[in-house]
Amino acid sequence: MALAKGMSTIEAAADKAVRGIVESHGFTLWDVVFIKEGAGWYLWIYIDKPGGVNIDDVESVNDEINEAIDKQDFIDRIDYLEISSAGLERAVRRVDQLALSVGRKIKLRTYKLCEGLPAKSVNCVLDTFDGEKVTVSGDFGSAALEVSEISAVNYDDFNDFDKLMEE
Repeated sequence: MALAKGMSTIEAAADKAVRGIVESHGFTLWDVVFIKEGAGWYLWIYIDKPGGVNIDDVESVNDEINEAIDKQDFIDRIDYLEISSAGLERAVRRVDQLALSVGRKIKLRTYKLCEGLPAKSVNCVLDTFDGEKVTVSGDFGSAALEVSEISAVNYDDFNDFDKLMEE
């Protein structure tokens, strides 16, 4: 899965429908994902806040988000609506999320072995992102990669849990 440059039509419409609700409760809308899993179509709404999201947080926005999505033209395409925390190992699915991830520990996967990396999958820190290239560092040193070389990125915050809870 390559990093997407934007959202699908349904993801963008859902983002527009729920962003205000999420933000009015003091949360950040990390991502909206519309995906087929098995026989069903899922719309995932991922929210975040400093210190992490708990079940009470999800419940506080659940009814409003459900009501907003029910009013959308695309509702007939959705079999399941899930509202969830973005999580400690959140996926960075879109290029614009890279800018939000600078300074984070990540698990980076590439399509092929890239210059400066010891393997196609490395744990590292995302040091910079200029819109086209990222610079990462780790035990291997530092490496610069084109975004097109990256197959997947996930946060790797388990070792920074205390720091994450302070944000």
